[in-house]
Amino acid sequence: MKKRLLLLFGLCLVLACASSSFAAVTLKRIGDHPFFCPPLTSEADLRAMVEKNGANIKIGFEKAGYGDLYPEFVAQFPTAKVETIQVAPGEHMNWMLFRRKGTGPVAAVKDVTWGGEAAFDAFSFAIDKDGQRYNFIVPFACGNLSLMNIGSVPPAPNQDPVCTMNISGGEVKCGEKITVDATGSTDPDGTIAKVIFRLVDASGQVVAEQVDTEAPFVQEFTVPCESEQYTVKVVVVDADGAESSPADCTQTVTVAKKKGGPIVDLGYSRQSDPADYFFGRVGYEYFFNDKVSAIGAIGGFARFNGDDGGSAFVADALLNYYFNEKLFVGGGVGLWTGDDDSSDDETEIDLIANMGYQVYESAGGMKTSLFLEGRFEADELVSSLATRLGLGVRFQF
Repeated sequence: MKKRLLLLFGLCLVLACASSSFAAVTLKRIGDHPFFCPPLTSEADLRAMVEKNGANIKIGFEKAGYGDLYPEFVAQFPTAKVETIQVAPGEHMNWMLFRRKGTGPVAAVKDVTWGGEAAFDAFSFAIDKDGQRYNFIVPFACGNLSLMNIGSVPPAPNQDPVCTMNISGGEVKCGEKITVDATGSTDPDGTIAKVIFRLVDASGQVVAEQVDTEAPFVQEFTVPCESEQYTVKVVVVDADGAESSPADCTQTVTVAKKKGGPIVDLGYSRQSDPADYFFGRVGYEYFFNDKVSAIGAIGGFARFNGDDGGSAFVADALLNYYFNEKLFVGGGVGLWTGDDDSSDDETEIDLIANMGYQVYESAGGMKTSLFLEGRFEADELVSSLATRLGLGVRFQF
């Protein structure tokens, strides 16, 4: 009987001792039973404590009933983000590790509430396992590793998509098309909902905009002639509405200025009296801007049929206006000197009007245009001898 009583008393003593470690506790002071001495003053101290006390921490996790969490703690703590917080009176902790008077074996106490008069400073960090986030604190004063609470791992913040852009071609001329290719754009954590392509002029005004909602993300723009410089801006938008950084895909496009150069005109002209001429001129075209150019040329008209008029030397000055890269109109004055039955003077001043269209441009930049031209003697505009209409081809080098 006595043996049974002693056995029952011993069992109750063991249960009482065990339950004392897990009973609900209101903690009034920090530092009486520290897990680690001396007090922690920096994140480096915290990391050194964890590194040097791995065995004791493992025992503590097991006593707290979280032995399966310890491997994740070991794996994640070296890179875990450590922050400094204050634990206010009334805040609760699931469990706390400690050592009686700082020297006894590692123990764990559960259901701990801070009941002190003021908040205490602590380090905080989180360990994730199986979709759950375990939030830990470690008070500066005692190093008592504590599980503050458990929650769900918050969803990762949406990452912005990344834009990649290539623009075709090198030198761009107004009126030409450029191809903007953004097929290399990506969204690290989702899908691309749309890609916005914009062409912006030098003043910041959007002159053209295209939107793609399906791959491949490629668009074309016709470069206007109103500005010498444009900017292509592409923005990638993901399914959550996040946009790529504007700096990812912003590129300036400089419109190449038209360059002057030598010209050669060859053609046929018909005088209304009648007479037929072959004509040829050589000269130089100079561009004031992309729209306006001046031509100075000399050459000759050789009569091959008809009785009126005669062959002549010409010197012409023309001013041309380009509606676009190909179509132009022009006008000017010309000197005609040679045999001419229309006047006693063999030298006359002509008024010239023409219209042309570029039909070819070689890879080397040589252009070929067809043009219509009328020459009218300035002082006899209505005379049959004074009107010559022709068709020619112009080579621009």
